[in-house]
Amino acid sequence: MTEARNRATSLGIAVATVQFALALSWTVYVLFLPALAAQAGIAARWVIWLLMLDQLVFFVADYACGIASDRMRAAHARFGPVLVGVTALSSVAFLALPWLAPQGSATLFIAVAVVWTASSSALRAPPLNLIGRHAARPQQPGLLALAMLGLGLAGAAAPYVGLVLKGQDPRWPFALASAAVVGSALLLAAAERWSRGASTATPAAAVPATAPPPAQPKLLMLILATGAALLAALAFQVHGFLNSAPLYQRFVPAADLPYWAPVFWVGFNIGLWPATRLAARAGTWPVLAGAALLAAAMAALAPAAPALGVLAAAQALAGVAWAALLAVGFDAALALGQAGPGGQGGRQGRYSGALSSTLAFATLLRMALVAGGVASALRATDARLLLDLLPALLWALAALLLITMLGAWRRAQPHNR
Repeated sequence: MTEARNRATSLGIAVATVQFALALSWTVYVLFLPALAAQAGIAARWVIWLLMLDQLVFFVADYACGIASDRMRAAHARFGPVLVGVTALSSVAFLALPWLAPQGSATLFIAVAVVWTASSSALRAPPLNLIGRHAARPQQPGLLALAMLGLGLAGAAAPYVGLVLKGQDPRWPFALASAAVVGSALLLAAAERWSRGASTATPAAAVPATAPPPAQPKLLMLILATGAALLAALAFQVHGFLNSAPLYQRFVPAADLPYWAPVFWVGFNIGLWPATRLAARAGTWPVLAGAALLAAAMAALAPAAPALGVLAAAQALAGVAWAALLAVGFDAALALGQAGPGGQGGRQGRYSGALSSTLAFATLLRMALVAGGVASALRATDARLLLDLLPALLWALAALLLITMLGAWRRAQPHNR
């Protein structure tokens, strides 16, 4: 039992490392993309559209990769070697971008960027499927919290990475990021190989009470869950990438923003384990609904904060709420995918991929608000309060959908029939 737990923990650490490396590579890409695009002959106004294209590719590829990982599981194939191979392709494409840009071919640059984006999807949802594949069900929430820690640490580090790399030759950061991604993929492949020996089917009785309901109301639950996930993810995008900087600038100069932006991610990292433990006791759906309500309250408090300390506290608690929504949300996706005869539905990749695609689509919508000038227009007029309160409204609507879904789930339980 101890050896199995150690193997599962090593898998969780490997997934966290992958998420950290991949998120930082995206930070490097976004930081240097305007200059590289200019070298490739792409006008500055098209950079946001190139980023939107990347998110559109993520939206499609994340779900496709999730399904592919399920099919590999059904065929009893090892995912690690395939993951390393695809990651190598992704890293070569990523590494080539700063070398290709000076050649002045916009078409070639965009094509290679799309190859990198599509192939890097193999490191987004499928590694989470490995947790559902090799870890016992009771261990999965804690391992997902560990995996999400990689994202949280990368989010906290991103502003400092921007400060350090600003003005640098992009070839070295791209090379280092590529090496980190390949190294993390190799680590994950080794962890998967070690974990395969400890993989055991979790009996149906061991699946927690937060497992999905019988088949009849399942479609309704999936619709409500998808809607709630999209609303919550869009709220996070607007709050984190459109509103946070202006809110902080009420109290600090723009030059100090990199030191305050990580407050949200500090709260996120702190909230991961308590959220998954609370979900194990109180249930998945109540915790998700409560987290959405907490996020809504903090997003409403932030624009009205009378002092920097109050704003920072609101941001930290919003990070705690987002940690619960993300970690417990992915745990719910694995539980939904595991539903079926004997608890072996084999669709963990499909559902985790769908959630990852939803996050990418929310990012795409946020970028569309920027590209269309809607965000700047609202910020420049008296309607800026609408933009300030939009995350609170979206998170509150997500909570409403989750509460509705919780009611449907409870009515579907056998003892309520």
